[in-house]
Amino acid sequence: MVGTGEVILRRTWPQRLVILLCLAVIGGSLAGAWFVQTLYEGLRDVPRVAFAAEVLSVDPKPGEPVNFLLVGTDSTRGLAPDDPILIARDIDPEGRSLADVIMVLRVDPTAGRAWVLSIPRDLYVDIPGAQPNKINAALFLGGPEKLVETVSGVLDIEINNYVQVDFLGFRNLVDVLGGVPVWFEHPARDLGSGLDIATAGCHVLGPEQALAYVRGRTYQEWIDGRWVITGGDDFRRIERQQDFLVLALDRAIERGARNVTTMSRLLEAATDAVLLDTRLTLAELLELGQAFADFDPENLQRYSLPVWTDYRDDGSYLGERLLVDEAQPILDVFRGAADLVRPADVPVVIVGDDPAARDDAALVLGGSSGFPIADVRSVPDGPSETTVVHPPGALDAALLVARYLDPVPHVVESSGVDEVTVVLGDDYRGVLFLFPTPIADLQAAIVAAGPVPDLPDLATAVSVTTTSSTTSVAPATTSLAPTTTAPEAAADTDPPADGTGVAASPTTSVTTTTAGIIGRPPEGVSCG
Repeated sequence: MVGTGEVILRRTWPQRLVILLCLAVIGGSLAGAWFVQTLYEGLRDVPRVAFAAEVLSVDPKPGEPVNFLLVGTDSTRGLAPDDPILIARDIDPEGRSLADVIMVLRVDPTAGRAWVLSIPRDLYVDIPGAQPNKINAALFLGGPEKLVETVSGVLDIEINNYVQVDFLGFRNLVDVLGGVPVWFEHPARDLGSGLDIATAGCHVLGPEQALAYVRGRTYQEWIDGRWVITGGDDFRRIERQQDFLVLALDRAIERGARNVTTMSRLLEAATDAVLLDTRLTLAELLELGQAFADFDPENLQRYSLPVWTDYRDDGSYLGERLLVDEAQPILDVFRGAADLVRPADVPVVIVGDDPAARDDAALVLGGSSGFPIADVRSVPDGPSETTVVHPPGALDAALLVARYLDPVPHVVESSGVDEVTVVLGDDYRGVLFLFPTPIADLQAAIVAAGPVPDLPDLATAVSVTTTSSTTSVAPATTSLAPTTTAPEAAADTDPPADGTGVAASPTTSVTTTTAGIIGRPPEGVSCG
């Protein structure tokens, strides 16, 4: 039996996130009075949880960004006594549960942008009023209010609304969608969760297999005649969680979730699946739904916290610790940094010794990317590597500009400039006007770039005329971020039915964003 102090983890899963389905797929039919009434009645029937006034942040004004805390619990509420999930499972007699998925969803209805941050469930933190513990224990120890207090306190992020979903809710939603198509490059299995994919290729995962796919912590693939552990930690599981969300959103839209009838079925499923805070109103959901009616799931920016693994003195596993400095650029997104600085607000000066490079940078930064070009200047000798120089207090603006440059430039502060200044180097390849570098990847790339090169005397730079002064049309071609195409499914021989032939895959570093979508088929191949 679980008591106070450090919570003993039970076998768990990462649930799916109901609120995003609702926010991203509510469509233009919202004007229909019948649908509004249906939505109102559905929300009225959804269980609610009250929070003290100081726990959830003050309601933002209409159109302002909102942070949702999205929580998946290991609650077995509503499951049949013989459900396989209950096998070898310790059920708390008081009905308390752990938070096995913790995500912060930030939505900006004005800009139509959305970001999601996954918090490792084993993140070891200070829990208000309790001993230090893994963050998922906060829900068990003090309910939703304690979890919100812990997340907002540890990460210094305001939480506006709370959404919670359990096992049964996840299954209900997948069932309403008719399953979710997932592409497997190899046969796959997870002995702990029950995932069993016998062949490579496209599989439409029903409620049980979808649950097994996203909850697995011992994920294996059949590669070169043996089972290889390729997803045996929480970080790979987080990637599958986030990418399954995108696939589920795709499926919802494909199945007509912007249609009144289909949306009503999703809402009916959500009624039995979700716990909401008492402050989340129909008007707020309508506003968000209208703002995200045409939202492309591919544009959901996905982040996970950088952490390091800590152990007790006896060598046993303690948990994950936050890499505080590395996490700040990511956390700043959820504090509003991504909302506050936009290209139109950042005048840019272009400096370089190559007229063609100057023209290209001015044309694309000032055209497709939307930065006002304050001036274009020439110097006799440019640096070897591109560098963004910014005045004191303009780091956020400089980082925004740096996201658009290929390769990622150095960033340095100088009181010798009045505006963000791009000093083009010999390595300049172009402007990433379609796919700017994710902010979470930017910091690591800047650090990895090493020392800042010798820069020319910017005070001697001379203003010049460029083609950007007569046209604002972006060139037909410019350098883009490298893309990769998923390989076709490997022609594996049939894997054995038993557990033989298991090998561990090489350890890989964990990134803070996911470049591709796990489960997306190769280009030109349909799935589902």
